[in-house]
Amino acid sequence: MHWLLKVIVRYFWIVIIGMIAYETTINWRVSGALNGIVAGVITLIVGLIVWGGLYLVLFTANISSTVSQTISGLDQMQRTFSGRRPPSPFSSPNPFDRFDRAEPQEDNVVEGSITDLEEERKKRRRE
Repeated sequence: MHWLLKVIVRYFWIVIIGMIAYETTINWRVSGALNGIVAGVITLIVGLIVWGGLYLVLFTANISSTVSQTISGLDQMQRTFSGRRPPSPFSSPNPFDRFDRAEPQEDNVVEGSITDLEEERKKRRRE
């Protein structure tokens, strides 16, 4: 639809010239030269008004499609970067952040390793 509107606006001058020639010829034959010229001028004015209206519709369609593409691009960019926000150097880490998550995090502690470390420390103190 947008493409068709562009073509009509771009080549509407051909339609206007054709209608001017037709109206001038028909009215010249029926009512004389003066009426033919007046009919041609009126047809030119009406054609330019119609062309202006079509141009205004095309201009509005271009603006609305540009705004739509811009909003779509911003929305896509927001969805792309929403999960990868870099940490701010001014914010302090929240100690309760791990409790707010839905799934529990696994700690990297191997069972028995704490006990083994305590025993190792006691052995070193004895020695």
